[in-house]
Amino acid sequence: MTKGQISFWEGNGATQDQVGNTLSGGTSYDINCKDGDHGFQNDEARSMKLEGIPGPTIMWVYDSPSASKDDDWAKIVIKGDIQDSVVVGTFNSSGSYDNGNVTVESHYNNGLDGKISRIMIEYLG
Repeated sequence: MTKGQISFWEGNGATQDQVGNTLSGGTSYDINCKDGDHGFQNDEARSMKLEGIPGPTIMWVYDSPSASKDDDWAKIVIKGDIQDSVVVGTFNSSGSYDNGNVTVESHYNNGLDGKISRIMIEYLG
């Protein structure tokens, strides 16, 4: 399987402008958006698109640049390989995608969409 790609978007449902660089699947990242890591701007991302990503992969998006769980955060779990593409349309609510292959566990305080300051991706394969 190819490594695929991960992209973050300014609008809900993977709309409007792409935020930051396209990331490779099968790779781990620790991105501080406040520092502009990988071309990301602070407080911009509202959704993501996963294309051909290998599993298992765990991702976290945080309102806090220090990855504190005292504020909003979400955990995205990719259990197995994604064959096509999956859009996580919002980080503000939990959900299941790709027949349960991708799950989002959202911890809502005052909203995460458009407030993401840190992205952590751990490829476990």
